Amino acid sequence: LHVNEILETTAGMSARDILDYQLKVFRETMEAHRNERGRRIVFIHGKGEGVLRHAIINELRYRYKNYPYQDASFQEYGYGATQVTIR
Repeated sequence: LHVNEILETTAGMSARDILDYQLKVFRETMEAHRNERGRRIVFIHGKGEGVLRHAIINELRYRYKNYPYQDASFQEYGYGATQVTIR
């Protein structure tokens, strides 16, 4: 969900606009795979200040509360990724 990977440019976008777009991509990805039970999806959010990570966890707690999640493999992704299992 790194912004430079999902958008060509952020010109004219506020930090809130960028976060909203990243969450839109997160939700679209979750919905696209919702029928693939057992599938694991890794969302790379970066370690930064944790704003995107906290927003994703909030979505998982309230909108997708039946989907288990955990920090993704440190060896593969470092500190900046969350793994979600589709149920």
